[in-house]
Amino acid sequence: MNSCSIIRKGFPSCKSVHRSLVRWSSMRSLSSWTKLKISNNNYVRLLTPTDRDSRLHPNFRTLHWRYLSNTAIEKSVVLGRLQDEFYRINIENIIQIICNHVVPSDPNQQLKLFSQPISYSANINPQYYQYGLGTVGHLKVEQSQESRFRYQIRESKTNELVIDGQITTANEDLKLQNPHTFYTYPITVRPSDISITKQVHITQYLCFAMSAIKHAIASKFNDGYMEFMDKTWYSKAIHFKLDYHSPAYVNENLTVKSWSDASNNRINCQIMRENDCLSTFSISFNPDLKYTPGILPLSLDVIHKDIFGIIFNGENFLSIRNRFNQPDISKFTNAAAEAFTTSLIYGVWNVSKFFSRSKGAMLLITSKFDIDPMFYTMQPDAPTKLKLGLESMGNKSFMSAYRIIDYQTKTVINKCENISVFVKDGKPEALPEQFKEELLQKVPVKALTEKPQPLFESIPQNHFTYHTKVRASDLDYNNHVGYGGAVGFCLDAASNAASSKSSAYRFDFGNDFNPSCIHQKFLLLRGQLLFDDEITVDTWQGYENNSLYFNVRKENKAVCQLEFIIDVQSIQKCN
Repeated sequence: MNSCSIIRKGFPSCKSVHRSLVRWSSMRSLSSWTKLKISNNNYVRLLTPTDRDSRLHPNFRTLHWRYLSNTAIEKSVVLGRLQDEFYRINIENIIQIICNHVVPSDPNQQLKLFSQPISYSANINPQYYQYGLGTVGHLKVEQSQESRFRYQIRESKTNELVIDGQITTANEDLKLQNPHTFYTYPITVRPSDISITKQVHITQYLCFAMSAIKHAIASKFNDGYMEFMDKTWYSKAIHFKLDYHSPAYVNENLTVKSWSDASNNRINCQIMRENDCLSTFSISFNPDLKYTPGILPLSLDVIHKDIFGIIFNGENFLSIRNRFNQPDISKFTNAAAEAFTTSLIYGVWNVSKFFSRSKGAMLLITSKFDIDPMFYTMQPDAPTKLKLGLESMGNKSFMSAYRIIDYQTKTVINKCENISVFVKDGKPEALPEQFKEELLQKVPVKALTEKPQPLFESIPQNHFTYHTKVRASDLDYNNHVGYGGAVGFCLDAASNAASSKSSAYRFDFGNDFNPSCIHQKFLLLRGQLLFDDEITVDTWQGYENNSLYFNVRKENKAVCQLEFIIDVQSIQKCN
C-alpha cells in the first residue's frame, strides 16, 4: 500500500487533509476524475499522472488533492492568450476557458447539454485587458442551483476577481426583439467552427457576433452609436451575454444582425438562419475607460533565458481542441506564434535593439513543422515547455526554431523551423553587423535561402477549390491573418474536398479530414491576408507522393503555399 501526500497550494478553498486518511493500492488505476468522500458532502479530487506528472513539472512537486465540497471544478487556467490586433486579450478567451474546462468532453453529454437553451454571461473587470501573455488565473465553478452554475476567474498572484459569470437557462428576450435598424453581416460556417457534436461550437457564436460588430464599427454604421466607436472600444467591454437556442451546421449560410442600445452602452446581435434565430449575443461597454497603447508586461514562467534562446513552461498550451478532440493545430500555431513574439520581447537575440537602430524589420518567409504522432493524443492539461533558439544565420536571413516538449516523456511533440529575412524599405538587406557579431559566437553560418523555392510551380487541372472570407476573429496581434490562420483555411479546404469526395485527392479520408495523419507541414508566405478579404484555396494531392498541396490566393494573387505530408498509416476515415 502506498501513501499519498496531500497539500494546499495556491487555492484559497483547499484544505489540508492528513496523509493517513487516504491510501490506495494502485494510483494508475484511478480515473483522472476520481473523487473520494472524506466526510458529509465533502469530496477531494486526485490529480493523477494523467493530469500532471508531479515528478517532472516544477509547479507540481507532489501529488495534489483538491478540496471540492460543493464545487464542480477548480483549476488553474491561462488568461494571457489569444491576443487581438492591439495586443489585448480577446474576450473569446473567456468563453474558450469556460467551454474547455466546464462543458463535458463527451459528445453525447454535450448534445444533452445543448438540447435546451443555455446562457453564458460574464462581468469583466477592466484589469482583464491589462494582463500580458502567460498570465495565469484560477477558475472556480460552483453549482448554485439546479441547472445553474456560477464561475469566477481570479488572477493567481493577486487573487483579484477578473471574471464573474454564470451559466444558466437562456431566455428569449433578445431573441424576440425586432429592431428597425440593424447591420447585416453574412457568415458561412466552416468545418473548423464545428465541435465534436458536429454542430457549431458555442465559442464560435461569440466569434460570429464579434466579427459582425467589428465589421459594423469599421464600416461606420450610421446608427448614432457604432459610428462613433473605434477598435480601442474592444478593450472597454465590461459585460457580455451569449444565449444559445438552436444548432447550426457546417457550410450553412447564416446572417448576424447587429444594432445598438445606446442608452445602455450596449450592442445586441441575433445570429440567424433565414428567419430562425439560433443564438443571441449582447456586449456592454464603459466609454469612460481609457485605452493605454503598447505591449503589456509579460507573465511567462521562464525557466532559462539568454541572448541565444529562451525556455518557459507552457501552461494549458493544448487546451483548445478541434472537432476530433485533438489539440487544434490552427489555434495552437497561433499560440506558438505568440510565444515566438513574446520571446523577442524578452530580448532574445536583441532583435528589437539591433533592428530599431537599422530601421529595418524581420519578415517570416517560410516555416517547416515536424509533428510527432503523440501531439494528437495529448490531453488538454498536459504540461509542456517551449524552447526557442537561433539555429543558424546567413547573409540576409536567419533560421530560428521552437520546440514544444512534453514534460512527462521529454518528447518534442511539435517543432517549427522558421526562416526570416531582414527587410529595409521593403527589400531584403544584409543583417546588421552587430547583430551577427554577438550571435555568431554560438550559431553556425549557413547559406540560407533568401528566396525560398516554391512548393509547387503550377496548379493541376484536377484540383478542388474552397472559398471563405477573413473574419475579425481570424486576425492576430499583427492585425492580419497569421500563419496559424492560413493553416486553418487549408484544413477547412481539405475537409470540404474530403466530404465532397473530390477526385483531387487519391486518398480516402471518409466524410471529413482528420488532421492526425499530418506529420510534416511546409509553409511559404508571399503576402498577407487582412480583415474582410475574400480568399480562395486550391487544393490537390501530389501525383507521386503522399502530400496535399494548398494554394491560398486573394483574387488571382498567391498569398501563401502549404504542403501537408501525410502518414498513410495514420489516416482515420471519418463517418
